[in-house]
Amino acid sequence: MTIRKQAKRNGRLTQAEIDRLGRAYLEGRDMSNTHVVRSMAEAYADKVQRDFRKLQKKIRIEFTDRDPYRTFEELANDVMVNKRMYVFTGFSDTPLWSPEVNWMARAVHDYDHVAANTDFSIPGELAAYQYAVGQTPLLEPLILSEVALQAASTQVLGGQFAAGSQKVVLPEYEIVKLARQATKNPGKRARKEAAHMVWDMAAALQYMPKEDAMALLAAAGVPFEDALVVLQAGETVEQAA
Repeated sequence: MTIRKQAKRNGRLTQAEIDRLGRAYLEGRDMSNTHVVRSMAEAYADKVQRDFRKLQKKIRIEFTDRDPYRTFEELANDVMVNKRMYVFTGFSDTPLWSPEVNWMARAVHDYDHVAANTDFSIPGELAAYQYAVGQTPLLEPLILSEVALQAASTQVLGGQFAAGSQKVVLPEYEIVKLARQATKNPGKRARKEAAHMVWDMAAALQYMPKEDAMALLAAAGVPFEDALVVLQAGETVEQAA
């Protein structure tokens, strides 16, 4: 068995594959102002604020303009022992939402790292992407760009984040499939996502038309026939709520 095949079997991507994800972000066209991305950003901002309020009931969150932790272990220890988490507020200019929402999104993301017990290395960020998508699969295209692809781009740039304004890219489906390979249990992920996707659709139909909801599913790489099933199931749940 080759090293490459062994890496795939273990749910890990090779350095070349991570590099490919990073270049997909750096070379991809900015889709921030498209209707589908704006719809996803609105849905994600709403979810972030709800998750942030829930998180505040578990731990004390303090925002700071200084990078608060040198390692993931320091963050995890502060959360687990002191029931506290400092959140860095720098570099929060984004076309998607306000800086305050970005701080909340960062808090939720950092807590995802703790909950998933995964560090801030590039493989760790890919694991955090998997964890977040498991909670909200309908928003995978946005989470893919914001978490997995941005993190992978730092490898291409020698450990630095891309200069300039933030952007959202919607890469070809081959890139989506490649990012999805970075999971230890694809079967478990698929089952979890299927359940969450119906609930996501029910929530989405409360503020967007069916056409936009179908566009989100298409961007997430869901085949048209499966998207119709998710849409119909979401409508049933939304009507019963």
